[in-house]
Amino acid sequence: MSSDEKSPVPGNWKLPEGIEDHIESGIIKAAAGALAGGVVGAILFKSGSGMRSASMALGVGAAIGSTVERAYTAQPKSS
Repeated sequence: MSSDEKSPVPGNWKLPEGIEDHIESGIIKAAAGALAGGVVGAILFKSGSGMRSASMALGVGAAIGSTVERAYTAQPKSS
């Protein structure tokens, strides 16, 4: 791209204020949910057959849902 062409994205674009907190919280919750789900799956479902992976996926899903709910409730309400 030459210096006289305009960038398709404006240079002053940035993430909304406070979104980093939600992203960080989501990553931590997803990791904890996968770990807890994996441990529970290993203890309760020793036979395997995909139940361990399902337990991990359930933990990650709960973490994502919690993060989305937290971000949604933190948005300012328009009146």
